[in-house]
Order: sequence, then C-alpha cells, then structure tokens
Amino acid sequence: MTPADATDLAAILRQQETLRQIIESISSELELRPLLTSIVQHACELLGADRGTIGLVDEARQLIRTEAVYKMPADELGAEMAVGIGLAGKVLASQAPLIVNRYGDIDTYTQSDLIQDAVIGLPIFWRERMIGFFGIGAAPPRNFNEQDVELLTQLARHAGIAIENARLFAAERRRAARQATLNRIGEIIASTLDLDDLLQTAITAVREQLHFADAGVMLVDESDPGMLVMVARSGIYAELLPENYRQSIHQGMIGAAARARRPVFTNDAFNDPRYLPVPGAEAVRSVIGIPIIVGDQLLGVLHVESPNLLAEDDVALLEIVGDQLGVAIVNARLLDQTQRNLAETQLLYETSRRITHAFDVDDVIEAYLQLVAARGRYVCNVALYDFDDFGERTAVIIRGLWSPDGGLQLMRRSYPYSQDALDPHLDAGQTVTIANVAEDPRANDYLRQMQAEVGRPALAMIPLIVRRQRIGLVILSYRTVYEWSVRDLWPYQVTAAQLATAIDTRQQQLLLVQSGQEMAVLHERQRLARELHDSVTQLVFSITLVAQSLAPAWRRDPAEGEKRVERLLELSQGALAEMRTLLFELRSTDLPPLPTATGVRLPGIARLRRDGLVRALQKHIGLLVHNAPEIELDSSGYKSHSLEYEITFFRIAQEALNNIVKHAQASRVKIRLYEEADMVCLSVVDNGVGFDVGSVRHGRSPSKKGSFGLHTMQERAQAMNGTVMIESQAGQGTAVTVCLPQENGGSA
Repeated sequence: MTPADATDLAAILRQQETLRQIIESISSELELRPLLTSIVQHACELLGADRGTIGLVDEARQLIRTEAVYKMPADELGAEMAVGIGLAGKVLASQAPLIVNRYGDIDTYTQSDLIQDAVIGLPIFWRERMIGFFGIGAAPPRNFNEQDVELLTQLARHAGIAIENARLFAAERRRAARQATLNRIGEIIASTLDLDDLLQTAITAVREQLHFADAGVMLVDESDPGMLVMVARSGIYAELLPENYRQSIHQGMIGAAARARRPVFTNDAFNDPRYLPVPGAEAVRSVIGIPIIVGDQLLGVLHVESPNLLAEDDVALLEIVGDQLGVAIVNARLLDQTQRNLAETQLLYETSRRITHAFDVDDVIEAYLQLVAARGRYVCNVALYDFDDFGERTAVIIRGLWSPDGGLQLMRRSYPYSQDALDPHLDAGQTVTIANVAEDPRANDYLRQMQAEVGRPALAMIPLIVRRQRIGLVILSYRTVYEWSVRDLWPYQVTAAQLATAIDTRQQQLLLVQSGQEMAVLHERQRLARELHDSVTQLVFSITLVAQSLAPAWRRDPAEGEKRVERLLELSQGALAEMRTLLFELRSTDLPPLPTATGVRLPGIARLRRDGLVRALQKHIGLLVHNAPEIELDSSGYKSHSLEYEITFFRIAQEALNNIVKHAQASRVKIRLYEEADMVCLSVVDNGVGFDVGSVRHGRSPSKKGSFGLHTMQERAQAMNGTVMIESQAGQGTAVTVCLPQENGGSA
C-alpha cells in the first residue's frame, strides 16, 4: 500500500466515523426543525462544505420548501422552489443527485450572491418516495465528486428515517394536542351553558392549542337567514374585524361552507376565488370552513386561518369540534329559551300582581314602568289615545315615562294625532322597529322632528290592543342608531296585552263608577220622591182640604171652625215632623232618634218604629180629613214583621188611602192585614167610583191622576221581592192587594 493509499484510507475511515457519529446524533432528535438544522450542519461538516440547506417536499403543491439552513442568506429559509426552479427544483424534477461546479451555470438559480460556489443537490427518499432535498455549497477552489455524492447519500438514507420519525412524533404530538383540545372543548361545553361565553372560550382554545392564526364562529342570523354574524373570535381578526361583524352567506369561503353544508379547505387562500381577504391579514395561506349543522338545521360556520400549511387531518379534527359546538349551541339555546320562558312567566306574574292592585290608570302605568321598563336600558313611554264620538283618534297623550337618567315620571302631555304609514302595522298588532327615524320613509315629519329634538333616533313601538282596537302604545327609544333584536323587545311585548287589558279595565271601572254614582243619585231622588209623595205631599194635601173648608165651617159654627183650626195645626206639625225626618236621612244613614218629650207630634214612620204597623195605621186613619170615608182595619191575622216590611205596608196603605180620599168618592174602606201560605199580605178595598187601571198606569188617562202613586207602590213592593195587584172597574170600587214573601222563607 502506498503512502497515498494509506492517506486516502485514513480519510475515508475518518469520514465513516464522522458519519456514524452524525447518524447517532440525528437518531436521538425527535423535533423536526432542530433535527433538520442539525442534519444540514453535519452534512456540511462531513463534506467540508461552507454552507447548505435542507428542504421538504410539498407533494400537494409539487414544490420544495426550505426548512433549515446553515450559513445561508437570510431569505433562503422558507423559500419555495417549484419543479425546475433552482437547484432544488432541478433535483425535484430529476429525482437524482446533481453536481454543478459553478452554481451560476444553473439557468434558474435563486441566490445571486453564491453563483461562484460549487454545489451538490441530493434527494432524500423514504420508501422510494422523495420527501426532502440536500443543497450543499462550497466556495472555490472546492469541487464535489461522486465520492461526496456517495457519502451524502449514506447520510440522506438515515436523514430520511430521522425525518419520518420526527414527522411521526410530530403527528403523534399533534394528535395528542388535538385530543387535549377536544377534551378541553368538551370541558368548556360541560362547564357553562352561557352561549357567548361558551363559544368565545372554545374558540380561544382551538386557536391557541392548535396554533392557528385566528379562529372564529359565525352564526346564522335568526331574523335574516341570509346573513352570518360573528359571535366569537380569537387571534388577528379579534383586532381587525368590528364588533358584530356581519357577512352574507353568499360571500367568501365561510359562505361557501354554509351554502354547501360541507367543509371547505384551501392551502392557497389568496389564489382561491372564494376567499374574502381582510386588510391586515395578508399572511394567510390556509383556510378551513366547517359548517355547524344539527339535524338538518344550519346553525353557523366554524372557521380557522393560518399562515402555515394545514392538512386534511386538521379538517377532520375541526369537524369534531364543529359537532361539539353544534350540540352546545342547541343546548345553550334550549336553556336560554327555558330561562326566557321562566322569566316571562315570572314577569307576567309579577306584572299581573302589581297591576291587579293598581287603583286607576295612572297606578297601572306606574306599576308597569317600575316593573318592566326599569329593567331595560331604553327610554320607555306609555301613550294612550283620545277618541271622538265616532271612535276616531284625535290626540296622543303621554301618560308615563321611564328613562335611565331621570327614572319614573307620570304626566299628561298631549300631542295631535296624525295618521302615517306605520298605522296599518300597529293596528294589526305588529311591533314596529325603526333603527334610524331620520332615514325610515314610514315615519312622518312630525315624528322625525320630535326624535331629533330629544336626540333618540331609534324607535320601537308596541301596540296596546283591546277588543281589536288600538288604545295606545308602548314606545321605546334609544340615543343612537340601533338595530332592535327580539331579546330587546320581548319583556315589553309579553306584558303589552296585560297592560292594555288593565288600562281598559280601569277605564271601564271609572265609567262604571261614574254610572253607578249617577244611578245612586237617581235612586236617591226616586226614593225621596216616593217619601215626599207618600208622607209630606199627602199631609200637605190634607192641609189644603182642611184650609179650604175652614172659612165656611167657621161661619156656620165657630166651634167647628176652631176644631178645624186645631186639625190644621196638627196636620202642619205632622208635615213638619215628616220633613225633618227626611232631612235627617239625607245627612245620616242612621235612623233618626225617637222624641222623648210627651205631646210631640210623631211622623208616621217614627210612630211605626215605636208602636208597630197596626198602631201606626190606626193613628194615620184617625188623622185623615173630616170627610174621609168609614175605614175598617182588620189585623187579626197579622203578626209583627221587620221594620222594612212594615214600612213597605205602611207606605202602600198610606198611598192607597190618599188616592181614595182624593179620587174614589168612597163611603167605606176595608183594610186587612193577613198571612197565607208563604206570603204576608195587605189589602185595601173601597166602594168608590173605580177607574181604568190600564189607562192610568200607562199615562193614557186625561188627568193622569194617580199614576205616580201606582208606580211608587209597585217600586216599594218589588224592592222587597213582592207584588202589587190593583183591581178596579168604573162604578165598582177598587181593590189594592200587596203580598210580600215570608221572611226567612216561613211564617214570622
């Protein structure tokens, strides 16, 4: 062996030992990026080269991307070379080693500062599939030969194994991280049913644990299914997109996922026509959109974006996350609906309880504003309409107001009523919402002016309808342009019917009270008329008759005249006593006190209270005028009854005797008090001239005499659930029979 051969053999042995050490070194590294950096550095040291790169093949895009460098220009790391471009592209195209003594001789070189270097390009295979690339360079006078290719090929075989192991390790770690993410999301879903909090926490976990640039969830707008609304976001879009960002379902990759109802995925976002770029997010390369579907209902879209390449297993993972989020959204919405139902029930109960105890319309409105409006953040007015005699609205009356700044105010502020384009909707019971009254063509100029003056452009009007008639409005207003939501309005809407009914009930009660007061006044006037007619009027009539006969009687016989004067005084005292009794009844509901002094003239009712019905009738008969007929009183079949019963009998008998004295020209009268079966009866029968009962009762008699008296007898009997029968014919006298039911259903 020559000295030269010995020197070459020693060099080869050293290279083999170095290669062995390198292989051992790279075999222990499982992190891909540190592994690649170590491999390229060791490769340069093994070959005595100055610099080098190692890249990995992107099979989907058919290019090589530089993943690690050693003493290369800064722009080399991350560079991508398509087939045929640069040293890497040439090797990718040929799938074979390439030695070039001058890098600048490559027609598509990419590093102009290194054109004098000798370079060697070598594919890295794993199971006959090119997975990577070595690019090694050295400044002149170093050149590479087949021995360098063989040495680098040996390293490449072990590098391929190490790269695949690192990829498997990374995949396993990624799988573990994904599983941890799924577990974390499951914990989040189990820990809360607050939809906003749940979605935001879950999306933050997805982005952070899976290392996406941003992640978000957009839900279908329930009021406009053609729109998606951002409800949770994390990453760069949390800063770049405005709050409540909205997007049409017909735009972007998110819209594409929603329309197709299946995942959409791209690793070349800016060249994908479906991608909707956002200023400030130019580094995005990969986008995944996952529709969130439960049953056959599209709820929204989960989307992630990244500057790194994503894979199909990312899509599969996010589909699982989307399924979890779908179940969580449905459960949260069910809970929210249940809570809203409970809150609605409680609100209805509390509102009903408070309004039930309200005394009048103002109290009802005050209770409503304190209970419902005070829970919100809007200015709330309760307005009622004034109506004319034809049921047309003439004015709007603001009866109450609640505002966050001023609290509760009750008032009566009137505005003229004018029809506009809002009326048909309100009359149909629909809630009208206006985001900006200045731009809504349905609003009239007066409404725009009013809202401009108070500085509240947003309006919501909830009609108050009773018996198919709109009696007023609940008017909400807000200080900025505002899109009203169902959640904003539901407390006011669910209580509007109660408010309308309560207001109408109080208004009807007020009318009823007023009507009752008028009826009570009428009844009292009728009662006074009966009492005056049955007592004072009859006494005055008797006084008149005595006064008319006084002068002739005095001329005929002074003694008779004196008796008639005494009779006149007695009747006038009786009339005065009756009048005083009636005046006392007007001032007090108590019975007037009975006189204690002897010789005091007692009114008929006072005597009845003291002595009973029979004695009172006997006294009354004795006081009749001198030309009264012969009167017989038969009370043998009568037992005492209550004061109310005996007053009724006394007044009817009094009226009947008065009519007999004035009209009957009778010579005999028989009064009978008796009881039969379950009735107590009074009959007054005379032998006078009689009359046509129907004509008198219905006012057809020329003189109409006696008609008021007959009515008062009927009213008194009916008030005690009794009956009055009047029988009379011309020339055959008259019989008046009054029967009242036995008290307590039996004999007294």
